[in-house]
Amino acid sequence: MKQSTLVHFPLNVTWWLLPLFSLFLVLFPSVTQAEETLSFYVTPEFPESQIEGSTSYFDLNLGAGETETLALKLQNGSSDPIQVQVTPHTAYTNVHGVVEYGKDAQEPDNSLLFSLDELIDPSGVIELAGNETKTITVPLHMPEELFEGFLAGGLRITEVKEEQEETTSNEEGVAIKNEFAYVVGVVVSNSRDSVQPDLDLLDVFADQLNYRNVISATIQNFTPTFVNRMAVEATVQRVGEDEILYEASEEMMQMAPNSNFDFPISLEGDRFQSGDYVLNLKATSGEEEWLWERTFTIEADEARSLNRADVTIDSSFNWWMIGSIVLGILLLGVILYLLIQKKKARANEQEQ
Repeated sequence: MKQSTLVHFPLNVTWWLLPLFSLFLVLFPSVTQAEETLSFYVTPEFPESQIEGSTSYFDLNLGAGETETLALKLQNGSSDPIQVQVTPHTAYTNVHGVVEYGKDAQEPDNSLLFSLDELIDPSGVIELAGNETKTITVPLHMPEELFEGFLAGGLRITEVKEEQEETTSNEEGVAIKNEFAYVVGVVVSNSRDSVQPDLDLLDVFADQLNYRNVISATIQNFTPTFVNRMAVEATVQRVGEDEILYEASEEMMQMAPNSNFDFPISLEGDRFQSGDYVLNLKATSGEEEWLWERTFTIEADEARSLNRADVTIDSSFNWWMIGSIVLGILLLGVILYLLIQKKKARANEQEQ
């Protein structure tokens, strides 16, 4: 599936800095194939509830139970008719420590009280004639209960095309295929009172990233605010030993409100070895600092399974080594045989 991406915008925990970062939310259509061109354009049209100074994403402060209309101006830049669709998503933090606004997490964090994708109605398939400009709206329904901090997510606007597919009976079927996408950020609140971010370390375990062995540390932001400019330093040792086996560090990360992600510590091509280990991890954001020490165990069968799946580990037999061992055994056998025969010959000479 080919799609475009959006430059994500950093959001501070204090409301008055939000407008400063709106410049970072730029709609950058970046398709995966250079010869392709984006055939439509999206411009958000802001309601009266829009926070002043935010010009590239929906930044709304609304009361409990209110409904607001989110308007998007769609422009078909080609002479051919196209179809587009708008789907809402809840922001989450990906494995690289980057906030995703146009996708959904595989599993939402257990601290998330309200998912933005459930509060915004998706659009149906929207028809745009050649060179047509049309403004469409999707309603946002605020939770009936007051909440602290922010709900964050995005509107993903995709072009959909009908594609002919061959079936086993040679009949033609129609499938909807997403081609390109814009993402417009959405941040909503009941109050712009600042919320202090806080983190927790949920788990440490043997894992894989892109079929390569890593130790994953699940970091959780259980507060309804962004954690900005986050840095993480992590080391792994065997329990009772001082040698640092593996380490990792990363800076300038960001976490979405009420989200978690698995921070990876690469084994750099090493095999997992079963045993007890200890993780030391430090996370910082501004003046805030969090420290954790956590022991964990890698079981033997778990290590074997992950090692077999790691594409950087050569699990095939080393036939040269096996051949050398066999040859060495044969030579040793020949030498022993010759020594035995020589000893027998001397014994026969002495008897004569």
